[in-house]
Amino acid sequence: EWNSLRASGVSFQIKVESNEGTWVDEPIAPGTIPSCPNCKFIYTTSSFNYGGGANAAQVSSLTGATNDYRTLTSGERKYFLGFTETGDGKVDRAFVCGIKQEAPHSGEAFCIEGKTDSSLFTNNKGNLMALYGAYDSVSNKGCQDNGSNVSCTGDVSAIAYNDGLVNVYDDDGDCYVRSYGAADCG
Repeated sequence: EWNSLRASGVSFQIKVESNEGTWVDEPIAPGTIPSCPNCKFIYTTSSFNYGGGANAAQVSSLTGATNDYRTLTSGERKYFLGFTETGDGKVDRAFVCGIKQEAPHSGEAFCIEGKTDSSLFTNNKGNLMALYGAYDSVSNKGCQDNGSNVSCTGDVSAIAYNDGLVNVYDDDGDCYVRSYGAADCG
């Protein structure tokens, strides 16, 4: 009977049931950041273009890019860049990333996406407000909505502008994704 399955084949019927309840999220791979899906990470002072078009940088030309952001932050640096690539190996999307230093998100890595237009401003503002909270004049930490930008202050600070520019910085330096289509650190 078993050998006859080769000739006659076999079929199965499967019953699927869907229930409400508690769902477990897929585990996050170590060294990745949920707010930068499918990203590679880099710290570079050399400017590179993003956007996937003819002027976008070839990913192969970005020396030091890694799939694990932790290799970039082993010292004192708490800011870097993230990017995704197109199917033909060009930089598509660009993010500035940092590691939050204050509770309740201390040690949490985050990224905000830069753009050449205002399409992500509301999203970036909401993400930063959730991470940093409202500005506290006593601690001089948190976010202030200034209309054309949201500025968030902490040991690692972040700012998002309504033209698409985003920046993460601390006392030692910064990284930018600029609204004219370039990204770099200084």
